[in-house]
Amino acid sequence: METGVLSGIVHILGIVALFFSFLPLILYWYKGLAENKAYMVISIFWMINAIIYAPEIFHWQWYVAVDEQITKYYNLFDAPLILLIFYYAFEKKTFLFILLSFIIFEAIVIKLTGFNMNSNDIIIGIGSLLCLGLNLWGINKFFRQINHTASEKAYMFIFAGFIFYYGLCVDLIYIFKFFHFSSGQKQYQALINFTAMVLSTSLISYGFCIYARPEYGQAQRQEPKS
Repeated sequence: METGVLSGIVHILGIVALFFSFLPLILYWYKGLAENKAYMVISIFWMINAIIYAPEIFHWQWYVAVDEQITKYYNLFDAPLILLIFYYAFEKKTFLFILLSFIIFEAIVIKLTGFNMNSNDIIIGIGSLLCLGLNLWGINKFFRQINHTASEKAYMFIFAGFIFYYGLCVDLIYIFKFFHFSSGQKQYQALINFTAMVLSTSLISYGFCIYARPEYGQAQRQEPKS
């Protein structure tokens, strides 16, 4: 594919991904889901992604000088936010323990290697695999049940969305990083990245739109089985 055409496609797809990243927040507000803390963290997660990617998509020059620093700080919060979603969704202290353990792991890695891109690669690499595993566990738990509440169906789409994000986006980016592709070939990395974001936010937004309910806790657990 011609570099100019590919760049144009990546730019357009980036804008679409940016818009889709705000959809969970828009639906969270529109449907009055404030009582559900897991939905709140999901909305914040994608809003932060949109804010982080906007300067890159629109080629803001001031961002070039701070890109690496912002990326390093953002990646510290990536896995913890997913773990916080699981903690609020399942209300199990196990996820809180994993969250605190991961924060300690991040601190140890930074202490041993410094706060640089090497420590960043270790943290985001382990974190992304952990998040992928958790979402695979979540969707497997869903399919092992026969009857499901509307809330459980919403989470099924949320888990599926994050599987696309961490499966297609993060892991494939590390393949490109490991093999040191040229800047031209890295356009395909961005293409995969934005495609994963669109697929992920589409599934999550569908779950929010069709199945998410304002009630949370006991009210949701007692609704009729489908």
